Amino acid sequence: MNNGSFWILIPARGGSRGLPRKNVRLLGGLPLITHVIRTALKVCPCERIVVITDDDEIAALTAVEGVSVMREPQTTGRATLDQVSLNALPFIQELGAQDGDIYLTLQPTCPFLRSERIVEALEAFEGGAGSIITVVDDRHLRWRRKADGQPIPRYVARVNRQVLEPDLRETGAIIGCRIRDLKIHKTRIVEPIQLIEVSENEAIDIDGFADWAVANYLISRREIIIRADAGPTLGMGHVYRALAIAQELAHHKVTIATDAGQALGAAFLSQFPFDLREVEGDTGFLTLIAECQPDLVILDQLDTDADYVGALKGNARSVVTFEDQGLGAQEADLLVSDLYPNLNVPPARQLSGITNSILAPSFETNTQQAPFKERVQNVLLIFGGTDPSHLTEKTLTALTQTKYKGHCTVVTGLGFDRPLALESYGLEGTLLSDVKYMPGVMRRADLAVSSAGRTVTELTSLGIPVLCLCQNDKELTHTHASPRFGVISLGLGPLVNTESLAAHIERLIAAPLLRRTLRERALHETRERANTKVISRILDAIDWD
Repeated sequence: MNNGSFWILIPARGGSRGLPRKNVRLLGGLPLITHVIRTALKVCPCERIVVITDDDEIAALTAVEGVSVMREPQTTGRATLDQVSLNALPFIQELGAQDGDIYLTLQPTCPFLRSERIVEALEAFEGGAGSIITVVDDRHLRWRRKADGQPIPRYVARVNRQVLEPDLRETGAIIGCRIRDLKIHKTRIVEPIQLIEVSENEAIDIDGFADWAVANYLISRREIIIRADAGPTLGMGHVYRALAIAQELAHHKVTIATDAGQALGAAFLSQFPFDLREVEGDTGFLTLIAECQPDLVILDQLDTDADYVGALKGNARSVVTFEDQGLGAQEADLLVSDLYPNLNVPPARQLSGITNSILAPSFETNTQQAPFKERVQNVLLIFGGTDPSHLTEKTLTALTQTKYKGHCTVVTGLGFDRPLALESYGLEGTLLSDVKYMPGVMRRADLAVSSAGRTVTELTSLGIPVLCLCQNDKELTHTHASPRFGVISLGLGPLVNTESLAAHIERLIAAPLLRRTLRERALHETRERANTKVISRILDAIDWD
């Protein structure tokens, strides 16, 4: 491609009725016109870019970018762009343009146009195009009216939009021809025409306030990559939280990365509408971050090391880590530790406590607490996605010893791979797996027996008293598994015998005043917790703006 064979004209008047002074309004901190000028400068020398304007401010902003300015008298704005292009020809030719040169017009109101499209246009001319027009696929079920006003469809069959034939609409972002053809035909549309299809974002042409709102949304989008794994020993909590975070940040470009060697993570996350990348462990994740250079990396991997986080920071604007007791937490921009604070990380770089916990999205929309009952009629057993310590079976055995005659609800997750039958324990109830709407199940419980992970916070947010058995040593350090939060913890589950567990269950069933007190404490401590608030605090802490 010969850079000396093409010119770019950007027509930018000062007047606009739909959006006053739109060409100089700040979009993402830059005047609107500056975006397209800088796009053009990526592939075209500044002396071959001309802004034609009737406005002093636009002329001044253009001069700052180092491109040429052609002044035109103020008009009604009714001249077509073909006429404006013709009017600018003498000025362009004084700068050295030749009849055989390519002449492209770019609209300043299309700020998301990519420089690659200009390159495509030039390649099209090299391939024999007489003119090029940028278009976007805008297929819909469309209608038109006959001369008598009667509506008739412009489609053959009513099908989903994606099945319709492509319906290409001009975007106006780029229209181009050769100078000699514009002189002869007085139009930029010259046969043979080649269409250059652009994305929906590139097709945005700002005309009014609604377009401006969309543009502000798009320019504020950031790239975020979340890392979370799941497995029989690791459990499912990390991917559940990753999904909740992704949903809160879904207006940005969000990718969830998971270890290819841990099949449970990909099996779960693939059900949801987020970009999923399977990586080969930490090495593969580092490669992904180096390729994408994201604005934010979120790690839900527990204890990271300093070299790993340092390498991530070298290719990302910010790194946030969750529940991290490793040395990497000291290198991260922020640690979120609702379960157990890291004493080696300064409070200024750490969000801790139950108010900073992230729950499944369904708990955000839920507005109903579990009703309190004097008599326990439904005991819920829920020990996470995998229950590696077999606490479900232990609790069922303990319930059998209590002679409990009410309903028993047992919830198992994707990683629970053992056969289970309530009949073998002599209990009446329901066995549920891979529950889609957990608040609906939990609200029916009068008492829950659970491990000390994220599920405890879900239960307490609904006001359900919890008897807690920790799956491992790490869960023993979880600060929310205590009476202050409506939870009675029996310590490490594998060390609790069934007789002791049965006695505690019996005591809670027989003590409505105790259960009411636990319920009130749970609701009090979780009343200010919300995913939206947590994400907002995270973004504020890392100086997102």
